[in-house]
Amino acid sequence: MTSPITAILRLGMAILLLGGLYSCGSMAILFGDVPVTPISELQQARDANTTVYLKGTVGSLAPFLEGGAYQLQDATGSIWVVTDGALPAQGDIVKIKGNVTYQSIPIAGKELGEIYIKEIEQLQRQNTSTESK
Repeated sequence: MTSPITAILRLGMAILLLGGLYSCGSMAILFGDVPVTPISELQQARDANTTVYLKGTVGSLAPFLEGGAYQLQDATGSIWVVTDGALPAQGDIVKIKGNVTYQSIPIAGKELGEIYIKEIEQLQRQNTSTESK
């Protein structure tokens, strides 16, 4: 049987260890909450196949025969997201995991390429529709 002091010390150590994990960002992994990248940070990056987590409001939609694309906006900017799945509705708030992709478009000696996100997984989706049924 352990003494009350030993139990308190063990509890204190556990709290300190969890606090250390939280400050290092490891709690995000433990609890499924991931750090979200601001969209403005992606506009300058051309690192293909970098996995990012984004959260924002769905703007314009571009349906394809299979899947489509939607514009994702946060407080820092907007970016197009290409998906093989169903398109969210305009105004929905989504959190996604995706790969940064750069499409080179050289025209008349100038680079007019575009950065977009290839959606891997939709982690959250909040429908903001105010329609009543």
